[in-house]
Amino acid sequence: MARTSRKHRTVIAKTNPVIMKTALYVRLSNEDNGGRGKDSIINQMELLRHFAQRIEEIEIAEVYVDNGQTGTDFVRPEWERLMEDIRQKKINCIIVKDLSRFARNYLEAGDYLEKIFPFLGVRFIAVNDRYDSTGEWFPKKDFVTEIQNLANDYYSKDISRKIMSSFKTKKEQGQFIGNKAPYGYTLKDNLFFVDEPAASVVRRIFSLKLEGNSSYEIAGILNRENVASPSRYAKENGARKYRNSQNILWQPQAINRILYNQVYAGDLIQGKYNTSIYSRERKGKREEEVWEVTENAHEAIVTKEVFYQVQEIKRRNREARKNREKGPSYENVLEGILVCGACGRPLRRNKDVRNRKARYYFYCASAYNYKEVPCNTSSVADYKIFDTVLKLIRLQIDLAVEAEIFIKKMRESDSLSCQYKDKKAGLIHIRERLQKYTYLKTCIYEDMKQGILTQEEYGIARERYALQIRELEGEEKKFERDLDDFERLLNKKNRWMEAFLSFRNTKLLTREMATELLDKVEIYENKRVHIKFRFRNEYEYLISQLKEMDLGRENYDGTICG
Repeated sequence: MARTSRKHRTVIAKTNPVIMKTALYVRLSNEDNGGRGKDSIINQMELLRHFAQRIEEIEIAEVYVDNGQTGTDFVRPEWERLMEDIRQKKINCIIVKDLSRFARNYLEAGDYLEKIFPFLGVRFIAVNDRYDSTGEWFPKKDFVTEIQNLANDYYSKDISRKIMSSFKTKKEQGQFIGNKAPYGYTLKDNLFFVDEPAASVVRRIFSLKLEGNSSYEIAGILNRENVASPSRYAKENGARKYRNSQNILWQPQAINRILYNQVYAGDLIQGKYNTSIYSRERKGKREEEVWEVTENAHEAIVTKEVFYQVQEIKRRNREARKNREKGPSYENVLEGILVCGACGRPLRRNKDVRNRKARYYFYCASAYNYKEVPCNTSSVADYKIFDTVLKLIRLQIDLAVEAEIFIKKMRESDSLSCQYKDKKAGLIHIRERLQKYTYLKTCIYEDMKQGILTQEEYGIARERYALQIRELEGEEKKFERDLDDFERLLNKKNRWMEAFLSFRNTKLLTREMATELLDKVEIYENKRVHIKFRFRNEYEYLISQLKEMDLGRENYDGTICG
């Protein structure tokens, strides 16, 4: 009977198979890109399609091809698209040629096979390694899989060493080993060629700098003239990575990257960072003395004379900045606190050096760098903001001083002591009445049991006593709160008052003062400053208590900004 049952179940499974929405994933590494060997894109595709046709429940939903992508990490465009489709429930099965096409990093591959795929409900098949995560097509062999992944890991590290040797030879020949040319150039056969539309913008940037414009001003000029930023220019020329960059404008940082890059003088600079080919991880910037410089490696966009004139300007600006840093006001004491009142983004601080004198100002990056943000907050000199903030803080300190003096008089006042005693006595009276009605409510039940009260009379009395008890409990809580407030006012320090009084003798705006007292400083279009102080609740509580006690209504009337 059991045998018949198994046959019956098998027939049902074949008649109504669960369709797996399958992805065929193909990868060709950097060193094999364009090759025609057994791992070529075409050969991998043929193998996977032939295998998929043999399994009834598999339906090929999409094909993902990472051509020229390393297997040492998962930063690959098609792999990222595949994972997004898995999260969108478009894919629940992946087929690859072998585990090395999937990944060559042992640890990360193990995470996917043992944690991520099972959690997402994804079946994984590696055809040549005879691996099937469900064990339905190939028997499970976890240990063998781990050894295979480990072998791929070691293989990648060995390949890394070989590639580094190859890269060293190319760099000695003046070839570029990266995958993206800087703005103003195109990359072909590991060499830079001038991209004239972008190169003309680069020349203008150098020219504007020599005319005395700051990077901030140069970015503003280009944005007003609607000159495409590097990201937008790449997007307009078909670079997929920058497909969402149509609204990105020129920024001072992008201007600086151009002005101080020796590549525009015709020299090739490589080896700035300690980078692992195996993991693609940057492990710190190297000293400038050990950079690999190949002079006159390609056509220059600006002359060396122009380039070094700009570097001299940079040197003088740096010297002026160091002189400014020696002063107490150089530090941006409002960093992380100062924001644009229109869009809420933090304001950036920039410097402008003219005649060897540095000036600093705040500006909203959104207003200058992103067209889609409706923000037009203008720039403002930093010392004006610092002075305004300090004045408003001084007002709060003066209020705190007045409050301290007034509270000290209150604590010495006989009337305050009398109020406290009256409230204490009132609480005792309430509790005595509450105890009385609680006792009466208990007694009437015995009166009903003894026939002194009828059941109807008992119900009426019980409700009346219950109402009295509820009202008295409410009065008891109010008296308790009042007494707590009295004790808090008389015996405990107010955090608002304590914080501001700690800076009563400070004459300059400091970082410590800003972080301790300020929650946020907002700057609006008309350069209006709005401050949100910390300890706002403690301030309002103090004033409300003074007024409730009828002690501060006439004698003290403070106001607070924000």
